[in-house]
Amino acid sequence: MIYRTVNILVFIISVLLAMYGLQAFDSERFLRKGRISQFYVFYIIASVALGYLFAQFILNFGTLSFY
Repeated sequence: MIYRTVNILVFIISVLLAMYGLQAFDSERFLRKGRISQFYVFYIIASVALGYLFAQFILNFGTLSFY
């Protein structure tokens, strides 16, 4: 039960960090007029994908045993 809770928290924090990190890019130069909703869909998908990869890295790194 605790393992699942930690996994969910790590995934949520990772997605939030990915969203925070993606805000550093100046995306307004790449947007066309009237395409803001499509950009938000891309932004959410990219944030979830980056967050998932980062969370997997953190969780796998935490379970490594160094011999």
